[in-house]
Amino acid sequence: LYIDGGKVIQSFLSEDLIDEMIITKIPIILGDGIPLFGKLSNSIKFSEVKTEILNDYLVKIRFIK
Repeated sequence: LYIDGGKVIQSFLSEDLIDEMIITKIPIILGDGIPLFGKLSNSIKFSEVKTEILNDYLVKIRFIK
């Protein structure tokens, strides 16, 4: 199941319904930080299993629980 959107992902995380995440980042400094997800009531531990560099500037990271 592909889930997208900060609030949607946050609701799935808060219900502990996500066991794998693939996050692609573009490492550009914006000044202020922009949170990827909102606050959760409990911490959820994910482990990084793979990192790839795409097109010399995108960083794709796969996490599993």
